[in-house]
Amino acid sequence: MAEVVANGLKFHVQHVGQSRAAQDHEHGPDPSDPSEPRPQVVMLHGLVIDNLSSWYYTLANPLALHADVHLYDLRGHGLSEMPKSGYSVEDNVNDLEALLNEWGIDTPVHLFGNSFGGVVSLAFAHRHPERVASLFLIEAHFAVEGWGEHMAGSLALAAFGLDEDAVQGWLANNADRKLSRLAKRSERFLMNTSLIDDLQAEQPIGWLGEISCPTYAMYGSESDILDRAKELEAKVPNCELEIVEGCSHSLLTERSALVRDRALAWMERFD
Repeated sequence: MAEVVANGLKFHVQHVGQSRAAQDHEHGPDPSDPSEPRPQVVMLHGLVIDNLSSWYYTLANPLALHADVHLYDLRGHGLSEMPKSGYSVEDNVNDLEALLNEWGIDTPVHLFGNSFGGVVSLAFAHRHPERVASLFLIEAHFAVEGWGEHMAGSLALAAFGLDEDAVQGWLANNADRKLSRLAKRSERFLMNTSLIDDLQAEQPIGWLGEISCPTYAMYGSESDILDRAKELEAKVPNCELEIVEGCSHSLLTERSALVRDRALAWMERFD
């Protein structure tokens, strides 16, 4: 398991598609590698029961034919460390900044964000525009009026594409040892950290119009956050929006092939 210590925490990371020299480097890209520079892609996943595997098994490997792809489990997720506190959007932005520094990536990166990963991607692009080449967003959330309150408890998870019954079913599923471990970790995450309080404290953002990098956003026509799609299109100057018919908030898994094709076409623009 690859681990990197960044911002005071241990993160589980994976790098896909790098040159041999870069893969052998302890943290990621090797600044001394003389090979032709490749685009750098960083992928951020969704909340609680999600982790880097949702990217690894969908887009990471196809994109790695054209770019160096960097995946990590967000704090508290997957195999990354789970601190008791520190789950605000700002904390996650600081994590991403620290990881980029540890990996030695000083060129602008292409951020791929799914669901809550979109929250972090947008916030990072706003705070560090010089470090972001583009945004590719799938069902991206961002804080609007009442968003923090809506994130509390099981309603918070419902906002990310899970209803209360699905959440309880996941936490109670002991049929498989691996699923049981994930369920117990998810329950510990929700009950023993400041995640819900931190999300509840998030304030609406007013800076979407300041996002300067090219942005591609995909949402399902049946998504429960379709209003965010319209707001992104209206406020982000360089945003292209695609609504995929018949899909929900789980667009990445429901239409993986379509999302893959759009992602590859997106990256070809920056060759």
